[in-house]
Amino acid sequence: MPEEYTTYFRSIIAFGRIRILEDDTEKRSAIEKLAVKYAPDDTAENRDKAIEREWKPLCMMEMEIEHLTGKQAIEMI
Repeated sequence: MPEEYTTYFRSIIAFGRIRILEDDTEKRSAIEKLAVKYAPDDTAENRDKAIEREWKPLCMMEMEIEHLTGKQAIEMI
């Protein structure tokens, strides 16, 4: 916000352990959940085509959060 010489923000920092999903069933379940979240109006057929098209190079990771912190600008409260 240039006119106020400030920025409005929200941020989080997560600490934890990350593991690569090696099992194809677990990996598929995770990517399908993300696809539904970010493209909820897409058809199952289109979603499956997109996943299949990008499957080979896909690497899915899961983070087990051990500690989480966050903050936001007072103007956003």
